[in-house]
Order: sequence, then C-alpha cells, then structure tokens
Amino acid sequence: MNIELQVCGLVMLIIFLVLIERDRKLNVKNRLLFMAAFGVCIVCLVFDIASIVVIRMAVYEGFSPTVTRAVCKLYIMTLVTQGYCGFLYSCLDIAVQFKNDLIRRFALILYVIGELLIVTLPIEYYMDGRIVYSYGPATLCTYGLALFYIIATIFLSIKHRKKISHRRLVALFTWQGLWLVAAVIQFIFKEILLVGFAAALGMVVLYSQLENPNEHIDRVTGLFTQNALSLYMQDKFNYRKSFAFYTAKIKYLIPSVDLDIKKNAVSRSARAFLKLGKEPVFRLGDDMFCVIYESSEEAYLKLMEIKSQADGVTDIPVEAKFILCKDSMMFSGADEIFNFIHCYEDSSESLINCDKILIERMRHRSEIYNLIENALRDDRIEVYYQPIYDVKEGRFTTAEALVRIRNEAGKLIPPGSFIPVAEENGQIIPLGMRVFKKVCEFLATGELQKLGIKNIETNVSAVQFDHENPADFVKRHIETYNIDPANINLEITETADNGLKHLLLLNMEKLIGMGVSFSLDDFGTGRSNLDYFVSMPAKNIKFDTTFTQGYFTNDKLRLVMKGMVNMVHDMDLKIVSEGVETREQYDAMVGLGIDYIQGYYFSKPIPGPDLLEFLKMHQSS
Repeated sequence: MNIELQVCGLVMLIIFLVLIERDRKLNVKNRLLFMAAFGVCIVCLVFDIASIVVIRMAVYEGFSPTVTRAVCKLYIMTLVTQGYCGFLYSCLDIAVQFKNDLIRRFALILYVIGELLIVTLPIEYYMDGRIVYSYGPATLCTYGLALFYIIATIFLSIKHRKKISHRRLVALFTWQGLWLVAAVIQFIFKEILLVGFAAALGMVVLYSQLENPNEHIDRVTGLFTQNALSLYMQDKFNYRKSFAFYTAKIKYLIPSVDLDIKKNAVSRSARAFLKLGKEPVFRLGDDMFCVIYESSEEAYLKLMEIKSQADGVTDIPVEAKFILCKDSMMFSGADEIFNFIHCYEDSSESLINCDKILIERMRHRSEIYNLIENALRDDRIEVYYQPIYDVKEGRFTTAEALVRIRNEAGKLIPPGSFIPVAEENGQIIPLGMRVFKKVCEFLATGELQKLGIKNIETNVSAVQFDHENPADFVKRHIETYNIDPANINLEITETADNGLKHLLLLNMEKLIGMGVSFSLDDFGTGRSNLDYFVSMPAKNIKFDTTFTQGYFTNDKLRLVMKGMVNMVHDMDLKIVSEGVETREQYDAMVGLGIDYIQGYYFSKPIPGPDLLEFLKMHQSS
C-alpha cells in the first residue's frame, strides 16, 4: 500500500509529541493553538492511512463501500480542520487587531458550512496499484476550502507582516509552502501521496523555529527567561486575563561578592521558588525572579512564604527585595510592567506594594524620560544663564549655565521636573554634554568676554567621569571652538563613590593643568560632605539656596556658616552664595564675607542674548 510517507510522518509527529510533553511549557494562546494544529495533524494522518487501507479493502476484498466512503470523508474533514487550525495559528500575532473582523468570522462560518457540505456531498474512491485517491463533490469542496485557508493565511501574513516577527513569518511561509507544493505534486503525480507528510514536516519546522520551549528556559536555573515572561504577560493582556505577580531580587550586602556566593544564592532561590507550586517562575537578569498567579490572595500568601525563607538566610550575605502586584489590569501592558519593575527594583524598602499612585509616578518618570530623549534628538535643549556678582570687583564676572528644555509645543519645562529623573536614569550625562557644547559656542563669539565675563560655570555630574573621558571631551571642545580654558569653570554637582572618586580627581587635575577651574556645587545640602570638600582641588565653594536661606531663619545654621566662611577663606578658596533674593539678604551675605552673590536679587536665569543685554546695562565701566 502507498502509505509509507504517511507512516513516516505519523511516527515523526508521535516522537515529537513525546518530547514536547516532557518539556516545561507555558500555557499561552500561541502554544494552545499550536498543540491543537499538531493534534489535528496527527488525527489527519491516521485517517489518511485508514482511508488508503479501507479503499484497498473495498477494491480488492469487498469491504463495505459505505464505511469506506465514511472514512474517506473523515479524512478530508480533518484535512479542512487542519487548514482552519493552521489559519488561526498563523494569524495569532494579528488576531487581536481583527478579533471582530469579517475575515475571521467568514473563516469560521466557511469552516462550519464546508464541513457540513462534505458530510452531505457524495464522494467516490479509486485505486489501481499505488495510485489511490478519493474524488467527487466532497473532495472538490475540500480542495477549495484548503486552498482558501492557505491563500488567506499567506495574504494576511503579508498584509500584517509588520506585526509579525521575521522569524515567525519565515516559519509560517515555509509551513504553508510545504503544504501547497506537496498538494500540487500530489495532484499531478497521483501515486506520490505527499500532503500528509508535508503537513507533518511543517509541524516539525514550526516547533523547531517557534514553539521549542527550550529557547525560553534559563540553562543555569531551569526557570523561564525574561523573554518567556514577556510573551506570557502579553498573551494575558491580549485576552484581558488578569493576573497577580511578585518579583524577588537578591541584594548582596557586601560590595564585592564572590562568584560562588552568587551561584549559591541564585540556585537556592530557584529551588525555593519551584517548591512553592506549579505556577511558572521566571528569571529576570542575574539576580531577580518573578512568579505569576491567577489569584491575588495566593500571590500574597506565597510571597509571605518565600519572604520568610529569605529572612531566615544567615549563611550568605544577602537580603531580598520584593515587588507585589495584585492586579495586572492596573497596567497597560507587559512593557509597562517591566518599566515598573525596573523603576522600583532598587528601592530601599524591602517590599513594594504596587498601587495606582506608584504606577502614576512611574508613568510620569517615563514621560519625562521620553521628553528628554526627544528634546536631545530634536535639539530642544536650551541654556539659560544666571549672572554672578563679584563683591570685590563690584561687577558681574561670571554666570552659571543652566539647562532648560522645551516640549514639542514650545513650552519651557521647569528644571525641577526633569533634572531628578535625568540624574536617576543617566540622561544627565548627555544633557550636560549638550549644555557644555552650547556654552562653548556662546563663549566662542567673544561677546561675553568683552562685557567682563571671565568664565561660565557649567554643571558636570560626577557620574560623567565614569562614562566618558571628561578631560578629552572638554579639551576637544575648547580646541574646536578656540576658546581660552580659563573661560570654563566646571561645577561638580554630586558626591562620587570611592571607586569613581579616583577617576574624578585624576581628570580634574588634567583639566586644571589645561587652565580649567572647578567649583564644588550645593555645599551644605548633604550632597557634598566635608571629606569631599577637603580633597577636591576646587577654586570655589557654592552655598546652596536652602543653605543661604537658612542663614536668616536658623540661629545654629548662622553660626555654622560664619565658621565655614572663615575656614574656606583660610584655605584660600572663594565662596558663592546662591539664592539671594533681597537687598537685606545681599547685605547680610556681603557682611558675612561672601565673595560672589547669585540669585533673583540681580536676575533670574535668562537666555544668552538677554544676558548680553543685561550685562550692557549693569556692568560698571
């Protein structure tokens, strides 16, 4: 009998089915549809083989023609079902977009009508040696339906190709192509029964390219990967299925952790999560895990259980940080969940309970992040300048450059809205670089120097010294714009950690050697401690606005500032007092011995052209 290829295809699928069932898997819609198509393919092969067997028996041994026709109809009905399942699986990535689309409804209606027609329409069969086939109206109906599903699948995949990954698109076309080519060959050469084997081969291609769960398994822990979590969550959101989850992050309590300790902590954590139950466990990065539950109550109870175990760990220097979300529907999708996790994973709190307030805060942070990125891309970064008065010379000799951003509507965004976010996510680095470039362009005109400005103070984040080579960056811009290095004063805006401090001092010395000077910004706010102040080769110390204003409201702070002024002057350093707003405050700071005055008493921060006009009006000759 001509059943060799069908038997090979059936054996191949059964072997793969055993392998598939042994794998750890996620019950997502994608996989359920694949398994449905896989199961129908097996059933189709069984009926394909059975139809050939009964046709032979009917032709050569007098077997019942009625039963033979019934088996032949069951075969072609499963063939249509396979085409319909393949259509649903192939269009899964775009199914959400056309849930109520007429095409999908039409496909279902056509499937039901087609199966009813196959049941009612007559069918005949033929066998001569190795040539065996069924024919008649029922078979023609099957050909038409199968052709429709193949063409519809290919058409929709091409039309919506931007919604489908390239890998999936290639796998789907390979699958449908195998089936179509096999059908054409079988139609021309009736002794070659390829359709069943081609369908089985297509299933193997889909499994290896799209559904192999091992691609989503972390090899170290055996848990699911972050990519698997993304797919799992997106599947839930696509079909509006609420879920709860918690994350757990291992935080090491010592700066430098031995690799064996890390491996021990990760493996012990993975085993603990797997023992909690059947729910899928995901590994996010090196030291974070996530578990998803259908019930918020169960998620909370399991979290408390794993937290109790974590609190009991004393033999390795770690602690655990947790994030709990009881309702995924508070988020817009998987991407927003990942953003929330990233935003709060390093919180000082041991347990973050997700609520709408925290989510809104995260969304605002994301909006600001995008605002900064777009402003950098579209060059909507502006520099405002606040003049600084030299008490000794009785004129303005410097100005501080301050970053400003305009949104797409042209409205200025208050720096207090975006500076903290930029400092948290590292955007302060490109912002600082853009401001410095614009300051150099302004200085290169020579207009400021003509009006008595000796230098411009520009903020530099200590983090900059870890990500870029600031000495080379500053030198390159000074040479590009042909400006005097003495025109540049860099303000260090925060304290660097011990590892970064060495780089900071090294680059400061290089820049000082070029002629650039430094100021230590925000002195007295806690961001610049005494040790930092003593070790920095800065020329100026800047009293923060809150420090300056506190002089007039806090008697103890007044005594502290008097002592600081004497100490700083004894070290041959100058002091800038920020935030001076009234004549009384100005007189008090001058009486205290402050060298430079900055604040609204003289001017708010203003654009470069306005600064030039200001200087022309207020500079003494």
